Amino acid sequence: MPEDASLTLLTPVPEEKLQAWLKEFYGKKVEIEERELLRHRDLSYVERLKIRDALPASLIYKQVLPPWDIEQDLHERILIPSITNSAQLYMAAHYGEVTAMFMEDLGNVQVKDLATKEIAQRLGEDLAKMHRSYCYRTDELVQMGILSTLLPIDYVEFSVKLTRKLSGWKLVSRNQAKSLKTLAATLAPKLAGEPFSLVHGDLYAENIIKRDQRLFFIDWSWFTMLGVPLMDLATVTMVHQKNGALSRYREDIIDAYCFEAGRDAQDVRRVLPHAETLSRLLFLNWLVERRSRGITGTTVGPVDKLIATIVDELIERLAAIPA
Repeated sequence: MPEDASLTLLTPVPEEKLQAWLKEFYGKKVEIEERELLRHRDLSYVERLKIRDALPASLIYKQVLPPWDIEQDLHERILIPSITNSAQLYMAAHYGEVTAMFMEDLGNVQVKDLATKEIAQRLGEDLAKMHRSYCYRTDELVQMGILSTLLPIDYVEFSVKLTRKLSGWKLVSRNQAKSLKTLAATLAPKLAGEPFSLVHGDLYAENIIKRDQRLFFIDWSWFTMLGVPLMDLATVTMVHQKNGALSRYREDIIDAYCFEAGRDAQDVRRVLPHAETLSRLLFLNWLVERRSRGITGTTVGPVDKLIATIVDELIERLAAIPA
């Protein structure tokens, strides 16, 4: 996706620093045989490096700025690759504000472009297993203080903080602010009975990689939190360009998830729209975070314009929630 022209893109670290890090990792001086730029944004720069005559023969080289640097802590202290289907973090280093990470290369076969019923069912099962496994670690993870925590009881206070900032910037009217608070108060009881677990937070099909017969979840980042895990299921099953062809298999994902989680599929389908609305509220929070940091653009245009669009969407969603 082309970047908004107003964005100030991250400046990669000097080449000699990269070479020094590679020498440290491999234990010898190595030659980069090929480089493939995967992403260059304001807070991140990602490349695939192919290394001549060395193992591993390729790496994902990520450079990130705060708050994206939380990814290092996630991989080092929270994510268990066998449970979260995440990549291995081989090494992390720092240069000024930049955090550099050398990660396992899982390939470039995105589920977004290669969706089948079998893949959809496996995805539903894997996601349910991950959520169930981390349900048992929530007390430990809360104590770490790395992840943000958002429970239904917190939704109203969360929305009030958002709207206070938006009102201060004159980006919402008094009635819109009131509606967002009402939305949070409406979502809270709808999701109050849901489990509490690790949430990827940005689990679109473009962040799911297929390698051999396994699926891997990538780009754990600022969006990752402790909260209602159905947010992940809602995100990966919504009709969205980032989900591509996977959207055709929405029901298969939900059925497989419910079977693995031991949940009634009808109940989950009833709650899922509320989890989807919550995920959109959290996206608004990310836009507010960007603006608070003085970042006025996104990958799809100006922050203020996108904030207005999401606020309107959320108010429409409120109107659609049955009394």
